[in-house]
Amino acid sequence: MRPVTDASILLLDDDPDVGLAAQLLLQRRVAPLTCLRRPAELAAALDRLKPALLLLDLNFGPGRTDGEQGLRLLAEVQARPQPPVVVVMTAYADIDLAVQALKRGAFDFITKPWDNVRLIATCREALQRALPGAAGEPAPTALEPSRSLAAQERAAVLAAMAEAEGNLSAAARLLGLSRAALYRRLDKHGL
Repeated sequence: MRPVTDASILLLDDDPDVGLAAQLLLQRRVAPLTCLRRPAELAAALDRLKPALLLLDLNFGPGRTDGEQGLRLLAEVQARPQPPVVVVMTAYADIDLAVQALKRGAFDFITKPWDNVRLIATCREALQRALPGAAGEPAPTALEPSRSLAAQERAAVLAAMAEAEGNLSAAARLLGLSRAALYRRLDKHGL
């Protein structure tokens, strides 16, 4: 896989090890990546760098696990003119938090520690949304879905969970699945 040209990624995470791991993984495979550690630096970095993609941690500081800081930052980013595509990341994932992030405009939700293949694929898909054709691929047609089948399934599960407001039985009915089948898909996609 060659990197996406004319695009950049901005990562906001207070853990320097996460920043280094993401940089080593994504820099050569997806796009240039800049790391920030403090939320107060985000607005200036967005203005200066104009990234196509923002990887946004949801919790900053010791003991924080509710995701409220990140959700607040997500809302601020989405309120900007021409915001980057946002993928939220957290080690303290639950379905309700994923649903909230997606309802507030996040492109996707990644749990830490991440699966390298999935993070690369998610970043590439997010950049394709931000810059159609940037990955050297033509824009998708109606007969060519832009996302892999697994990504489409994950998106459908998340959309059903959002529509059902986290109610597993209702989400399973919306998807035409049994609760057990929905649980398997939630586990498969790290939700």
